[in-house]
Amino acid sequence: MKRAKEEEGSISMDRISSLPKEILQRILYLLTQEEATGTSILSKSWRHVWRTRPNLVLSDADYFKDKGQEFLSVVDETLQGYLDQGVCLEEFHLCMSYHLSVLLLEKWIPRLEPMGVHDFRLYVISRREVGEIVDIPVVFEAEPLTLLFVFNCDLGRNVPENIRFVRLQVLHLKNVVIEQEIFDKIASSCGSLTDMWFEECKGLTNINKDECMIEVGAPSLEMVKIYGSRIRFLGHEFCNLKSLCIANAVLSSDLVEESQVFFIDAPNMEVYEYTGPVIPYVSFAPTSGKSTLRLYMRDDDAEDAQSWFLRLSKLLQGLRKSEICLKIFHLARFDLRIEEGILMRDAISGGNKPVVVENFILEINHFSAFPFVLNGLFCICRPKNVTPHRSCYKETELEELSEFFRKIKKMIDSGNREIWRDLEGLTVERFNRVQQEWQPVINVAKLPESMFKEFRVRLKWSDRD
Repeated sequence: MKRAKEEEGSISMDRISSLPKEILQRILYLLTQEEATGTSILSKSWRHVWRTRPNLVLSDADYFKDKGQEFLSVVDETLQGYLDQGVCLEEFHLCMSYHLSVLLLEKWIPRLEPMGVHDFRLYVISRREVGEIVDIPVVFEAEPLTLLFVFNCDLGRNVPENIRFVRLQVLHLKNVVIEQEIFDKIASSCGSLTDMWFEECKGLTNINKDECMIEVGAPSLEMVKIYGSRIRFLGHEFCNLKSLCIANAVLSSDLVEESQVFFIDAPNMEVYEYTGPVIPYVSFAPTSGKSTLRLYMRDDDAEDAQSWFLRLSKLLQGLRKSEICLKIFHLARFDLRIEEGILMRDAISGGNKPVVVENFILEINHFSAFPFVLNGLFCICRPKNVTPHRSCYKETELEELSEFFRKIKKMIDSGNREIWRDLEGLTVERFNRVQQEWQPVINVAKLPESMFKEFRVRLKWSDRD
């Protein structure tokens, strides 16, 4: 019986093996590179089929780790095999960390167009110290290139006059040193660029040597991620922009000064994320996506909390059509100085209703400061959910957590009626990990210690003008 099943399986495999090569290649196209390579042990007829499939993914990060020369030989022999057999290679993804691999790009890249490659994705990752110079001028002449990721490298200065990035859609530079002239050439040659991602890049010095400036002007961009730099928007219309993520960066525009509010027309914006110590003066319209803001309140901000909340108010007004998640890292050691009347008059004089905030999270060191932050916040917005959060809880602070809720209720009863009159209800909730849902808490004082790590205050506001 067992032998019969084995013979039946062998016959089925023979039938598959007898299929035309084009069909076998298409079958392999649907597999991962590891799965496709594994078919080489099925039979003699399958031994080299994986080297002729229309998509090829080769990386020295997994099997070839610490086997640099073997990896180079496999890449070289595989590409040569496509040429010798006249097989079309449509997609080629290459990830290399071995520094000698870069030298062979001079040999490999010119082969790609004759082989029919129209989707070339290149990942160059240096495992050495930051600043290793990687001269890859041939890459800038690769027309099939659609994605370029470079990590921990210095791109040097050996760049051709004409950069042929006619198909480049994704540019991701992380911990890279790149000269301003090179970046300008790349940016001006990428008419199809949709995703631009910069993390801790150095060398972009069109202001001075101490500042990093990245200019964004490609209208085709769909995603922009920039961490740790200065970013200038050239113009204001970004019709295709869907995602903008900025962390620890300074925003500016060629149309206005940095101290003024500037406007970006992004009708298809779905995600906006900002993290930083400075509240940016920026407005998006129209937009109905999600906005995530992570802001820091330091000692200087606490001493001038009035203007800090006014800046926050302007930012929230510019994002009022989106679903807002606001997280404030309260790092100040001093009490806040807030004149609630000024904040209220600013909102009234501007003719603006307080902005709805879906979730407000406060990372705070002292819960005693929490009511003061809420007073300032409630002058300018209406949070639906408020979550006080600490990185750690001590046993001596569990009583303070319980006291926190009593302070909230007392503040509502005796506080500024202009702030609290729209509040219709307040519920304390904890997250049930088993049922994966938020549930109301009847008695806060009886919550076990572990429950304090996931709790929030749910607020219900009236809809009146």
